[in-house]
Amino acid sequence: MHSQNNKFTFINGLKISPLSWCGLFPKNILNPLLIPLMFLLSISPVLGQEYLMPDNPLKGRLIFEQKGCITCHSTNGESVGPDLTKKKFYGSFLELASIMWNHLPEMLRQMRELSLPFPEFSSTEMADLTAYLYFLRYLGEPGNLYRGKILVEEKGCLTCHAVGKKGEDLAPAFDGLSKYISPLYLAQSLWNHGPEMDESLQNLGLERPRFEKGEIVDLSAYIRAASRGTDRDKVYMSPGNPQKGKIVFKEKDCLKCHRVAKEGKDIGPDLGELELGYSITEIAGLMWNHGAIMGDVMKKQNLKWPRFDGKEMADLIAYLYFLKFEDKPGDSKAGKKVFYDKGCVTCHGDEGRGGKIAPDLSKSTALSSSINMAQIMWNHAPVMEEKILEKVLNWPEFSGKEMTDLYAYLSFLNRNDTGEK
Repeated sequence: MHSQNNKFTFINGLKISPLSWCGLFPKNILNPLLIPLMFLLSISPVLGQEYLMPDNPLKGRLIFEQKGCITCHSTNGESVGPDLTKKKFYGSFLELASIMWNHLPEMLRQMRELSLPFPEFSSTEMADLTAYLYFLRYLGEPGNLYRGKILVEEKGCLTCHAVGKKGEDLAPAFDGLSKYISPLYLAQSLWNHGPEMDESLQNLGLERPRFEKGEIVDLSAYIRAASRGTDRDKVYMSPGNPQKGKIVFKEKDCLKCHRVAKEGKDIGPDLGELELGYSITEIAGLMWNHGAIMGDVMKKQNLKWPRFDGKEMADLIAYLYFLKFEDKPGDSKAGKKVFYDKGCVTCHGDEGRGGKIAPDLSKSTALSSSINMAQIMWNHAPVMEEKILEKVLNWPEFSGKEMTDLYAYLSFLNRNDTGEK
C-alpha cells in the first residue's frame, strides 16, 4: 500500500522522509550471508557499558545502498541471496552476529563469482546498518483486507461502530476515521480511549475484544482501506525514535508497574524479558489486550491512565521493540572452552596472545565493544578466509550463545591484560 505525497512517502500508513523511505521495502533485502556480522556491529551492549539505542533506525538504509548491499539483496523480487523476510528473527545482536559469521564463506564465494568488491564498514556505519536491518522486522506486514473485514464482525466492532453502511453509531464510524489512517495513530487512539470504551462495553454487557497475533494487523489494514478523505486530511506517523521512547516510558510512569533493566517495580510484567517479536501493530494489539487488567491495577494503585500525544506512542513501541536487541552477559568460562574447541587458539595463540598467523587478542582494540569487534571481524573476513584455506582448516561456526560467551571470554582477557578491573 504505497503512495507518494509531495516530499514524503507513505507505506502502510507510515510517513517516511526522502532519506529513509527505501528502508521499508519488505522484499529480498536481508541475507543470512549479510546479516549476522552486519548485525554484529549494531547497538548491542558491552560489559560495563550502557546499551545504546538508535535515534533513527532508518538511517542505515543509506549505508545499505552506498556499500552495494542492494546489489545482491535487491527490492524488486530478484535477488542473489535468499528472501529473509520469510525468516523473521528477533534475537539479540550477538545471536545475529553468529548467523552472519557462519554464512560468511558462502557469501565470499558468491561475491567472487560476481566480481563484487567486499564492503568494509566503520563502527558507526555498521551500527546504523544493523539497526536498520533489525528494524525492518518491526515494520511488519501490510495485513489482509479480507480477513480484516471478517474480524470487524467477529470481534463485535459493529455493535458500536459503523463501516460501509453497516453497524451502529454509538461510537465513531471506522470509515470516517481518516485522520487515523496510520496504524500507530490508530493504536494511540484506541489506547487513549480505552477507559471510556471499557465503560461503554460494560454498560452494554459486552466483553472487551482481544486480538491474537496477526489479527490487529488485518483489522488495521481494513480500517485504513475503508477510511474516507483525501491525503490532505490524513495524519501519518513516523516509525518512532527508540531513544525518545525510553524517555516517554519514564515520563508516563510505566516504571511504577513495570521493570526494565533492573529499574522499576514488579507489579506488571518485566518488559525486558517479554518476547516482543512482533510488528508495530501487533505490539499495539498486545498493549490493548493488556489494557483491561492494567486499568484495574492502576485504580488500585491510584494511578492515572497514561495518555499519548503526537508521536509518543510510536516512540514508546519502538523503544520496547529494541529491548530484546540487547545481549545478556556471556559466560567467560564457557567462552574459553569455545575459544579452544572451535580452533581459535590455532591462529590466535594460547589465551589469545597472538602468533605468526593472527594478532594478539588480549591487546586488541576490537574488544573495546561488541560493535568494534564485529566491525573488525567483518572487515578482515577475506584475509581470515585466506589464512584458513592455506592451513586447510575448517571455518569455525558458532551458535548465538557460543558467540556471546566467546565475546565475554575475549573481553575478560583484554581487561585482564590491561589491568582493568
